[in-house]
Amino acid sequence: MIAKRIFIIIASILAAFSLIWLVLRFSPYPELKQFQSRPHSVRYYDRYGVLLQITPVDDGLRREIPREIPQSVKDVFVFSEDRRFYSHWGVDGISIIRALFQNLSRQRRVSGASTITMQLARIIANDARGSYLPPGQQNFGQKIQEAINAMRLETRFSKDEILEMYLLSLPFGFGAEGAASAARNFFATEISALSPAQIFCLAVIPRRPSFYNPFDNPAACMAAASDLQTRFAKNKKLSKKYPLLARIDESEFQFALSSARRFWYPFETPHLIRLINSRRLSGNYVKSGYDGEHHLSIDLALQHYIENAIAGNVAIFYSSRLTNGSAIVIDNESAEILAWVGSADFFNEDAAGQIDGVLALNQPGSSMKPFLYAMALEKGFKPSDVIADIPMSFGETEIYIPRNFNNRFNGPMLFRSSLASSLNIPAVYLLYRLGVRNYTQQLLELGFDSIEQSAQEAGLGLALGNAPVSLLELVRAFSVFPRDGIYKELKFENSELSNNDREQSNLRFGAKIGTEAKVHQKEVPEELRIYSADTARILCSFLSDPNARVTAFGAGRNFRTAYPSIFKTGTANQYQDIVALGASSRFTVGVWMGNFTGETVLDKTGSSVPAAIARNTLNTLHSVRSNTAHDFIMPENWRLRRICAVSGMDPTESCLSVINEFIHYQETRKRCTWHININGISETIYPAEYQLWFTSSVRQGYIDYSSRSLEIINPRDNFVYLSGSLQANMHEIPVEVIGGESAVLHVTHNGNSFTVSRPFVFFVQRITGVNVLHVKNGGEEQSITFTVE
Repeated sequence: MIAKRIFIIIASILAAFSLIWLVLRFSPYPELKQFQSRPHSVRYYDRYGVLLQITPVDDGLRREIPREIPQSVKDVFVFSEDRRFYSHWGVDGISIIRALFQNLSRQRRVSGASTITMQLARIIANDARGSYLPPGQQNFGQKIQEAINAMRLETRFSKDEILEMYLLSLPFGFGAEGAASAARNFFATEISALSPAQIFCLAVIPRRPSFYNPFDNPAACMAAASDLQTRFAKNKKLSKKYPLLARIDESEFQFALSSARRFWYPFETPHLIRLINSRRLSGNYVKSGYDGEHHLSIDLALQHYIENAIAGNVAIFYSSRLTNGSAIVIDNESAEILAWVGSADFFNEDAAGQIDGVLALNQPGSSMKPFLYAMALEKGFKPSDVIADIPMSFGETEIYIPRNFNNRFNGPMLFRSSLASSLNIPAVYLLYRLGVRNYTQQLLELGFDSIEQSAQEAGLGLALGNAPVSLLELVRAFSVFPRDGIYKELKFENSELSNNDREQSNLRFGAKIGTEAKVHQKEVPEELRIYSADTARILCSFLSDPNARVTAFGAGRNFRTAYPSIFKTGTANQYQDIVALGASSRFTVGVWMGNFTGETVLDKTGSSVPAAIARNTLNTLHSVRSNTAHDFIMPENWRLRRICAVSGMDPTESCLSVINEFIHYQETRKRCTWHININGISETIYPAEYQLWFTSSVRQGYIDYSSRSLEIINPRDNFVYLSGSLQANMHEIPVEVIGGESAVLHVTHNGNSFTVSRPFVFFVQRITGVNVLHVKNGGEEQSITFTVE
């Protein structure tokens, strides 16, 4: 019976303990969950290991997570705070009895009995409360709750986990929380690099940070640290394990305290790190492994060079209302971001310096044209094609009449020169032929997610860059050309790190958030072929050809480099946005300049300022990486062949201007019909569509009016004109008709008939309502209707 009773008692005790353990283990502990979800500081390094930033978690507070806390640091803190840490269950009964006896015998609080686990429970409670309640100020109920929570922690975590949480959250004052941040804050070093004396100094600071910190009270800190080290050295087990910690003389403590200094926290690449950190906190990225530090692909020396270049030019051209700039540089091979400058001055509130110009949506102007020309080549246009740079009207119910930036018309222009000289009318013509919807789809494949909603509204103006995009989207897309038509998602991590240290850091941009593109993770492959290799290579030839730029830019030096390079610039209407893109075979640079307030930049700056920065940045990169530049590769299925520089056909003896251009090896060619020899003199005979351009100025040659069938060029069928105040000074509507065999055109407008001689350029009266225009030439007739509202 006695044995049975003993068994029942033991079983009851075990059951009670099991029940208590289960309650402690599984009872709700919302404060712990909140504590574990607290953000922590992250160390960001550049590609060469230079510290860029340690992000604060709140009001300058740093809470770092080191890769590893040295065991020596752990053992010193355990010895200092809770020697029986590994033997109790969160509450140390022996310490409670000792503290109670000492406090009662001396009639005051001499010592406490808080274990490391109880201190951690107090930190968790303070975090949930939002205020710090120091030891000794808790009431009896709070102390009991602290002890219960300590036991709850013991049932949920191992001793090592509890100790690590404690050391990473222990308040040290002076904006430092956790031993890792304290080591940096007080001794400007990593926790793993602390000297033996510094370890003991660090261990005593949490007792009273305002009194024991080495900045304000080095003597008090030294006395407490020396006393702790003396007691530590007397412990045979610890002194044998850590002989260096057991043998520290006064001079070492003096040196440790003399080396104490506040750490200066760097603040490099603020816009990019803010972006990465916001993605971390929002969960909008995939993390692999340790998250306490990130090694970025940024080259800090290059970053500083571009920051200075942008800030310097902003200062020079400030009187032109140019107040800001941004830039991004990438490595074409790895798709790594080497530099990311969001603004001229992050702290300049007047210039909205915290807006990230790399992500801000601005009109890119002509810098978008290469993608349109590349698509045209993919759809069957040829480098030897001639595009008419003449007055044209486009549209159906709404008229769109593009103009070149200099309000001039250049007549017949080869495909190459039309792009390199950034002519507007040929670009709009190409988009009209290719279709806005088709081009929009191509741009979306190139990563221009920001135009998804604005492309249709921009219409044919999309050819001229009227739809806002980000600089990052531009650079990422432009790098497709030196990469043989391959699209790559950009990366901000250093690709030389092991896979365990990487995160999924590809950047893809979508809808607007205010003036910036929203970053999101889309299901797109890291590599995607957009253009054939030959198309990309031909575009590189176009954009690297200084002779092809002469029409618009002359022999400007901003595009000259000692290595093969391509450039494209763009200027939005009224010069509020100025963009320059430059690339070599290895690197791509994008620079935007303007202002975030929408004010017009005076046009005397033009695109030369960002173009010079882009060129100089490429020069800087290749000066330190002299073996990285190589010639752009020639297309495989095309060969250079002599063509007429005016007609694009195979030259004859009458062609006075001949150039080299790419001709597909299967292409059937014709000899030039635009040039003939008359009495020993070469004359140019232009097709009929050039009649208005030809007659607008004194030119040499002739127009072959009968080279086309009769066609009404302007207005087009179903055009709509306004008769309101915006166009009150336009009482007539211009008409242009080309082709036909006869030199006389018979015209009927709303029943009113008259005749016109060549060239068939004339005006009709602006009459409100539906207008009918009928023309007849020989046996050919054409009719259209248009409306005046």
